[in-house]
Formats: sequence, structure tokens, C-alpha cells
Amino acid sequence: GAILYYLEFTEHRETSHISSISRIDKDEYVWIDKFTIRNLELFSSNGHVEKCAFADVIDRTLTSMGGRLLKRWIALPLIDVERIRRRQDVVEAFTTNADLAAALREQISSIGDLERMASRIATGRILPRELVQLKNSLSAIEMLKALLESSDDDSLLTIAAELDPLLEVRDRLAHDIYPDPASNQIQKGGVIASGVSAELDDLRRIATHGKDVLMRIQEREIEATGIPSLKISYNNVFGYYIEVRNTHKDKVPETWIRKQTLTAAERYITEELKEYEEKILGAQDRILALEQEIYTLLVQYISRHLKSLMHNASVVARIDCLQSFARMACECRYVRPTLDDGRVIDIREGRHPVIERLMAVGDEYIPNDVILNDKDQQIMMITGPNMSGKSALLRQTALIILMAQIGSFVPAKSAHIGVVDKIFTRVGASDNISQGESTFMVEMLESASILNNISDRSLILLDEIGRGTST
Repeated sequence: GAILYYLEFTEHRETSHISSISRIDKDEYVWIDKFTIRNLELFSSNGHVEKCAFADVIDRTLTSMGGRLLKRWIALPLIDVERIRRRQDVVEAFTTNADLAAALREQISSIGDLERMASRIATGRILPRELVQLKNSLSAIEMLKALLESSDDDSLLTIAAELDPLLEVRDRLAHDIYPDPASNQIQKGGVIASGVSAELDDLRRIATHGKDVLMRIQEREIEATGIPSLKISYNNVFGYYIEVRNTHKDKVPETWIRKQTLTAAERYITEELKEYEEKILGAQDRILALEQEIYTLLVQYISRHLKSLMHNASVVARIDCLQSFARMACECRYVRPTLDDGRVIDIREGRHPVIERLMAVGDEYIPNDVILNDKDQQIMMITGPNMSGKSALLRQTALIILMAQIGSFVPAKSAHIGVVDKIFTRVGASDNISQGESTFMVEMLESASILNNISDRSLILLDEIGRGTST
């Protein structure tokens, strides 16, 4: 209700590109609170180094849609093992068939931002060059579909079946719009291709070849009347006229209308000239009006296919994210984790995905094992000197589980993960003086939030609790 009210309040009347609104169901996704998002540096790093947040480091997407979807996946990891496995199957198919993955990437990178285009089509604000980009994107989607169908992998064939290259829309765009429009604003014209409207083509001919036609009329009248010095000119008072020297004025046909007498010549107009003048002067205005009419009809035609276009956008974004996972897996030696509904977390030789990427060339990240279950090791306590990697181990465990539950491969030698439903972290000390809360109070509030919300399959990471009050 609030969303719809907001759209109405901000005068967004055209909402045909919004196909559905649904609540985020907490039973479907891992619950990650704002402290955890900040502590794990999922979207922004707490340090001063640019581009070293988790989302930036694992992002190998090629389209804006893929980039947005990846952030959504990171914020909402899945709990349903079957859905996670479906994503993993596609990632595995891409990692095992490098040639196919490379060919797919080439097509994906030439697909524009379909989600943005769809919203601009719905609101009638799409620009001519964006329509050309839409046409090229649909051609790339057709190739993408063919590439996926050429594989014998079921998971890829399932995705291929979801893509609809909208061939009719693409062909109409190719037919109606110049491949390189003269202007990116329909108001300026030069967008609609030749052959779309006979009237438009005629008007363009008149506008561009007007002078030639006048020359032909002049030659014809010279022959017909035998007046060699006759010439056709134009002025702002009465438009096009024929000028005849006084020596030949007795040869002028009776159908001509005299308009002006000069000392050495007389000026006449004819019906034919008047008609032609109207055509030339009205042609430019009519061309622009016609182009806008045709363009509006074209946009309305495309808007009838918005649902398919939006569906294509979501499928392409999904393929983009999964190829991004596959690329990371190949570059960084990630393995496919085993997921089930059990209560065991068994990570062998796990590594921190971000720290590993930021290390100097030649440095090796020292891997660690983590084993947790509900029988004999439900809690691990890690001690050690400063700078020995305690916090890194805590965070890497959370990130490996998060990566596994978004369908990605993970930085480890092997990983067996019983899906978690919530991830909590309590890391570092920070006070919130403006709200009247000391460092200790903040820690206690965060800890209380964890205790009030945990379930029997939550992952909790506490990094030094209560140290704000020393002994």
C-alpha cells in the first residue's frame, strides 16, 4: 500500500513494468541483520581501501542487471537446498565447459540494461538510440539461447527454455528505425527508417530535392513559352514566383497570375507553383509530426511485450551472476560445497575470499579447518596473539557459508554445510554516544538481539565481547 501510494504521490502513473509486488519471506532467505552486513563488509569496506568490500571482490558480472541481482543475492542467501543446488549445477556446467562460458560472456556483455529500458518504455520516455540498443540486445539474447541449447546439460537447457528473443519486436525495430539515428531525440527527426511510411518518404524527397523540381519546372516553362530569360525565384512576401523580362511579356500564358511589376520585369505566380510551395514548406513540419506518430505507435507496440522483456531481463541477470561465480571459481580455485539440511559445518582448508584477493603476489593465504555440529562441537573458542588471524577466521567462516548459500563455489579444499537460517556477528567495539549508549551498552544490545533471535541452525560469531570494560 505504501509503495503504491508513493508512486501515485510522485505522479508515476505508468507502472505497467511493475509486474508484481511481494513481501520478502523470511522463511526463504537467511536472516542477516545490519550489524552483520557491516561487520562482514558485504557491501562497503570499513577501512579506507577502495573496492575491497565482499560484493566488489566477487563481482565478475558483465551487465548492470547482473550487478544489481548479485547484490540482492548477497543480501538474501537461500535456505532451500534444492534452489541452491540448481544454481550450483549451472555454475558447474560453466566451469567444466570453458569454451561455452566464453561464448556466453561475449553475448551477455553486448546486452543493454533491459530493466531500465523496460521502465522507460512503460513511461514512454525511451530514446531512439536505446531502442537500437534494445534491438541489438534481443539479437544477443537469440544467440545466447542458441548457445545454451547447444549444450547437453539439463540445467542450461532449462534456462534456455526461459529465454524469449522476441523476434517480432526485434524485426520491427530493425525495419522501423535507422541503425544509427541522426538524432537521439525523436523531436528532431531523422530516426524512422525509409520504407516505413510512403508519405514520409515522399515528404523527405520533396524536402531534399525541392530545388531540382523547381529547376525542372523552370526548364519546362522556358520550352513551352519560348522565353529564354524566364527564371523562378522566392521571396518572403508571396513565396515562389516566375520573373519575365518586359521584352517577352507578350508571350506570358493567360493562366499565370500577375503579382508584381518592376521597371524591367514582371513577376507571376501559377497554381502549380503555389501547390509545390505548400508542399516544400509544410514538408519539414509534417516529417517531424509523422516521425513522432510512427515512433509513438512503435513504443506502444513494444510495451505490449513488456512482461516478456522483464522476464528476459531477470533470466539474463541470473545467467550473468552464475557465469560470474564460475569465473571466480576458475580464477581462485574454488570448490563446489555440499549442502544439506543437516546440522554439520565441515570446512577443510577454508580461505578468506577478500583477504586472499588483496594479498601481495607470491604470498600464500594460510588456510584453516572449521568443524561445528550439534553433537560434540557446537561452540569453538579461538585464542591467540594479536594479528594471528582470529577475526579473519571468524569472518571467512561466515563468508564461505554465505557464498555456499547464494549458489557460488567456495574458497576451500572441501566444504560440507548444513544450511544456516541466520548469521549473527558481534565484532569490534563502537559506541553510540548520540543515543546515550556506551561501548559496553552497544555490545550488550547487540548480544541481546542475537539471544532473542537465534534458532537451532543459526551461525553466531562473537569477536571479543565485553572488552570495553576491561577486566
